[in-house]
Amino acid sequence: MMPVEKLPSFRSPPVIETVLGVQFDRIPGFGNGHLGAFWAHLKTGLLAVPSDPGESWSRVSDAPPIDAAFERFADDQAWGPESALRMSNDLASRLQIRSSSGEFMIQLQNGRLHYNWIKTGQQDYRRYQHVRPQFEQLLHVFRAFLQDQSLGALRPNQWEVTYVNHIPRGSVWQTPSDWHLVLPGLLGDPSEVTHARIESTSGSWNYEIPERMGRLHVNLRHARTEAGEEVLRLTLTARGPLANGAALVESLDLGRRTIVLAFDRITSEQSHVAWGREP
Repeated sequence: MMPVEKLPSFRSPPVIETVLGVQFDRIPGFGNGHLGAFWAHLKTGLLAVPSDPGESWSRVSDAPPIDAAFERFADDQAWGPESALRMSNDLASRLQIRSSSGEFMIQLQNGRLHYNWIKTGQQDYRRYQHVRPQFEQLLHVFRAFLQDQSLGALRPNQWEVTYVNHIPRGSVWQTPSDWHLVLPGLLGDPSEVTHARIESTSGSWNYEIPERMGRLHVNLRHARTEAGEEVLRLTLTARGPLANGAALVESLDLGRRTIVLAFDRITSEQSHVAWGREP
């Protein structure tokens, strides 16, 4: 078990999804056929589903690939990821491999490997110290697969951590005019705008992780879930380069620490009480 740093913690946080990921240099010769081969590789039991010994990686679907994104810190680029423009007839896709219950998902494409925990039903929140070892094991399995397929070594170039939160109406807010009481670190009091009433919001904020270790991207959107529930969707993504010998696992820990501290600081004490902030 990894040593646990004392960070803000909540008994019932509004987190509905966490994602740990690595972006890597594209692998020559890695095609869609290898995606299916990797799924078959997983089904041999090389990576157990942590929620239930009886579960398996039984559900699979295709999705469009995610473009490469690099956090640059050149003097002429003060913020935001730099995405590579895709200019080819490459028909590559992203494979999404889900556990039987849908609680866990592996995403693989030529250039990215992600591991998701997804809240389904009323099960307990899976904390970082339980998800990260599973991602490490997945990475080990994938490296071995590349070696077995004579595809060469994995060359990581970016790390990434994402937390997605749904803050539903009727929990710590009742009307849009309450939003600044939930997220005072992001939103101002809408009553300062006269002769108008706030009804929706969206925004994004970008922060450097000193000293140019990466960036924190915060995105807020007023949305409805597939079930029709009205929520504030708050997404925090920390991402940074893997260069000059930077270690992937330590970088993921930095990303998680950055997100947890930011979440604690942009949300209100009133919300902390509702979510059960622990001393």
